[in-house]
Formats: sequence, C-alpha cells, structure tokens
Amino acid sequence: MEPGTIDNLSILYQSSDFLVVNKHWDLRIDSKMWHETLTLQSQLKHRFPELADPDTYYGFRFCHQLDFSTSGALCVALNKAAAGSAYRCFKERLVTKAYLALVRGHISQSRRMIRYAIGKSTAEGTTHMMCIDGTEGCENPKPCQSELIVLEHGSYSGDPVTKVLLQPLTGRTHQLRVHCSAIGHPIVGDFTYSRGQDGSPYRMMLHAYYLRIPAGTELIEVCAPDPFVTAMDGRWVPQRVVRRLDETLQELK
Repeated sequence: MEPGTIDNLSILYQSSDFLVVNKHWDLRIDSKMWHETLTLQSQLKHRFPELADPDTYYGFRFCHQLDFSTSGALCVALNKAAAGSAYRCFKERLVTKAYLALVRGHISQSRRMIRYAIGKSTAEGTTHMMCIDGTEGCENPKPCQSELIVLEHGSYSGDPVTKVLLQPLTGRTHQLRVHCSAIGHPIVGDFTYSRGQDGSPYRMMLHAYYLRIPAGTELIEVCAPDPFVTAMDGRWVPQRVVRRLDETLQELK
C-alpha cells in the first residue's frame, strides 16, 4: 500500500448510507491543526464533495477510529440515521473486527487470549500513552481482552517476526498495541510502545483487515487487502505457515 495522497483514496464498500475506506498508514482521520492538510477527511471531501455534510464538524460521520499509524478498513456513515444504526451496533458489541500485524520475535503459542487491564499512563514522558494495570502511574485501568492467532513465522529486515491475526474483544485506546507489547512481542515499527526504539521500519505494521457491521437492514462486511505480503514489502520474508489466513477468517466469522 502506497503512502496516502489527496487523490488515492481506496473504497472497499459503498452504499447510499455507508462508505468503507482502506485508510492509509500515517494518516489522521481528521485534524484541527491548520498545517495538517492531508487527512482522511480531506481525501473524502476531494473524492466525494457532494457527500460532505455541513451539519457535522468534519463533514463526515466516522463510525469508529483508527490510530494515525494504523491502516485498513474504516466505516463512514453518510447520514444521521445510518450513523445511529452503526453506533448501536458498536454499543451492543455486534461489530466484528480483526487486524493483521507483524510483531517482534517468534511466538511459540499458536493461539492465546490476552487479558491485561489497560489504563491511561500518567508517568513522566508518557503523554498520550496507555499502560497495563500494575505499572507505575497507570490510571483507571479497565478490563480488556484481545485474541491473538499466529499465522506465520518469518523475518523482517533479517530480524525474527511473527505475522498474527488480532481480534479486540473490548475497545480501549491502543489496546492491541499495548497488549502485544505487554506479552513481549511489540508490533514492528511501533515507535511509541517500543519507547522510541523501533523507528527504522517505514510504518507501524498494524492493519484493520476485517470489518463486519450488521447495520439494520444492511450488512457491511469487508476485507482490506493484506499489506504484509512479500510482493508488497520484500523486507518481510515468511518462513513457516502456522495457520492459513482464509481458514482463520472463516473460523472467526
């Protein structure tokens, strides 16, 4: 997946009520900063000026969030009723999301549930960071669950890494990034949760791969193409398949 530009927005799904886009890595959904002119909001306004809603602050109703560094499937509601329908799905936990990631090291256990409670870090030098319960300055930790399934063992730029499918079963900020770091396998390129040590890859290797929203009479179900394949990034060299992605996704469904 190439870096985002104003005119290379990728659409995965479109109806009269919803759009699902494949958000680029290192791209904010929206921004109040005058110097940040390239955002998902500006891409949408460029591509679909007729769909922008002047009654909303940013012109579009984003049904959920993806971090600046995370790529993949993100749903946009095109009217107030559709936004309400999607909101109810998220509130009632009817939405299914799955992410692909490359993480540092080879994970021996093929499948595991990660259950660290996550709170906001108030420790010095950790602005906008989250933390697991029990660490110094961890404020208001709440129970969190993420499932991790190993897909492949391989290497990235010569270092051992594991390709995994991650399913967040709760919805805390930075949940997958914090959970992967907590088990000793931080996401490749996650500068923040490697304490500034992992800055050499061109992006953070976390991608929102699968999204399913049963929004009223409309079922939204999309996959954003897997960017972690050797044909797209020759630094990723798979060595052993543990589980096939297509079979794992069928299980998840």
